Amino acid sequence: MAPKKAPVEKGAGTKDSQVIKRLHQILKTADLEKTTVKNIQKQLEADLGVPMSDRKQFIREEVEKFLKSNAGKKIGIKRKAEGEAGAKRGKKADKIGKDGKKKRGRGKGKDVTDPNKPKGPKGAYMCFVQIARPKINAANPDLKFAEIAKMLGEQWKNMDTTTRAGYEKMAEQDKERYQREIAAYVPMSEAGLEQLRKEKAAKKSAGGLQKPYKCSAALTKFLGGDKTISRATLTSKMWSYFKEKNLMDPENKRWIIADKPLSDLLGIDRFQGFTVSKYLSPHLLPME
Repeated sequence: MAPKKAPVEKGAGTKDSQVIKRLHQILKTADLEKTTVKNIQKQLEADLGVPMSDRKQFIREEVEKFLKSNAGKKIGIKRKAEGEAGAKRGKKADKIGKDGKKKRGRGKGKDVTDPNKPKGPKGAYMCFVQIARPKINAANPDLKFAEIAKMLGEQWKNMDTTTRAGYEKMAEQDKERYQREIAAYVPMSEAGLEQLRKEKAAKKSAGGLQKPYKCSAALTKFLGGDKTISRATLTSKMWSYFKEKNLMDPENKRWIIADKPLSDLLGIDRFQGFTVSKYLSPHLLPME
């Protein structure tokens, strides 16, 4: 009887070309403001069924190649256009309220909330839910949210008047609490709210390959004044610099022969072009 062949591990022998093809497909539909190389690596592992831990550098290099390619640039332009179109739709959605102030429509999304504004009063049912839900959760950890909501509704519906009166009293007390707090409440200024909106927008956009970093003094000088930059933009600028200064080794264009400004910045005279991010990392500082 012939010996059985050892089972082939799923994804074993995956070619670089397969990885690159799937990586490009991922990047073409990805949100570059949220996607990270680590996320892409995990997606590749899931799609191709093979560990990618030994290909981290390869994946990073291919991501950088894509970002500096025409396809990557077109996607960046498209994303920017979509963002501008969304902003225009948001402006059209502005409405004027009875108080003469702009109201934010659907296009704007949820506006920021004054953190100092008192929480509204709870009704009797919500007072009941606040107490009963944790008990149901503890006794029935596998129940879904909708099932718990149904149980709460049934309990409230079948509750005797004496028990319900207790929750109604709690609601009345919470209403008094709200009236006291709202009487002493001083609304945040419009300038303060606008600052919160800016912080919210910054948090939303600051991520992934488009995450902004603070440039070191040396990098700012090299770039001609830029104080903040994303990895994607920096990669594109560096490759433009390589080509403009004709720094690619004529015998092997994968290698870069640094001129003095580049050598002073990176501390190296010759390196593979797609490893430039490794040498630039010390110059990308977290935003304060």
